[in-house]
Amino acid sequence: MSSTHANLTIDRAKGAKLRIGVLCISMDPTSRANLESLVVMTPGAHVVDNVDRRIVPREVMLMLEPFQYRICVIDFDEGVEECCRIAERLRDNCDNTVSLFAASSDFSPDTILAAMRAGCVEYLTKPFDSERVSSALTRIEARRHVKDENATPGKVVTIIGAKGGTGVTALATHLALSLAQRHKQKCLLVDQHPALGDVSLYLGLTRRQYSFYELVHNTDRLDNELLDGFILQHDSGVHVLDSPEVIDSFPHAAPEAIEHTLAFLAENYQFIIIDCPPGVTDDSAAAIRQSSHLAVVITPELPAVRNALRWVEYLISLHYPESCIDIVLNRHIKNSPLRDEEIEAALRRPIAVKIPNAYEDVARAINTGVPLGQGRNTSLLSAFDRWADRLVGENAAEQSQPQDSRGWFGLFG
Repeated sequence: MSSTHANLTIDRAKGAKLRIGVLCISMDPTSRANLESLVVMTPGAHVVDNVDRRIVPREVMLMLEPFQYRICVIDFDEGVEECCRIAERLRDNCDNTVSLFAASSDFSPDTILAAMRAGCVEYLTKPFDSERVSSALTRIEARRHVKDENATPGKVVTIIGAKGGTGVTALATHLALSLAQRHKQKCLLVDQHPALGDVSLYLGLTRRQYSFYELVHNTDRLDNELLDGFILQHDSGVHVLDSPEVIDSFPHAAPEAIEHTLAFLAENYQFIIIDCPPGVTDDSAAAIRQSSHLAVVITPELPAVRNALRWVEYLISLHYPESCIDIVLNRHIKNSPLRDEEIEAALRRPIAVKIPNAYEDVARAINTGVPLGQGRNTSLLSAFDRWADRLVGENAAEQSQPQDSRGWFGLFG
């Protein structure tokens, strides 16, 4: 660590006037001078010191204590693995008022993702650029403001089909509409299909040039301004991140980048509803890890129920909380050959949401690009409202325990 803490001679009585404190860690003298010349261009911002990598979190907190916004800039040119360990130590032992930046002349995706996984929220490339430094400092203030106003992150709800054709996209779309319209929630609908998803088509929206996956591939510069350029806005108030319109438009996305992007989105929305493509992929697994709730969609047929059981077993094997897994029965009809109690016994859990069968109404809505509105199939809309009630926490119905049926257990192993 530096032999002196010269900048700590700042009169602490003036602390209220000190907005941004920047502490460099193991930064070469040229880069430190470059950064300091740019930081001071932001009013109220100061570079406190340049310390070595052995600094402990308690000393970091002491040195940045006078400042309202506190930043550590770690020089990743000193070795990525070692700097990741430093970032993780500071992330885990400093309070959440300290933001970590990575600085490096290496701007490869692997290094950027490693830094973000370790807890860095910004990545500055050398030589430092005045606009990038200024924007990064501004974003720290914006993020802290959002967290201060609403410390609880939004809920990420991933909707998965037990098999193809269960109606996941239609359900995700109408759930998002209910959350936005009836509950007045700030809601984002993410089409996670790697190509040719249908969310924008269902909502009658013109496709945007940019997609969710392009946003994921820009994690190094992810901020609210960038996000605004990707968002489609529906008249209902629902925001949409579309899927790519062409096949193989982007290389494989790193799961860590998907997780980081969803975590960022949760800071900006009360609900993120993910229309997840069928099957288990690295992309869907990343969405699952970041989700606060999961909905497994089935229809009243044997293959769907069998697959749903496998899905539940898989999720539990990932240590995903069972209480956060909902079974959603789509195209529900009374007197179905496959009765509700038999489905519940087979899955060993209750059906959380029942969406009545209204295939013709839903098909008409899809083909016209006009979602089901008030006054059209009230029972169907009420089902989506009850689902939204569960997620928002209003009027959650008590769930009954399913009855045993060993014959059905035997069918699914």
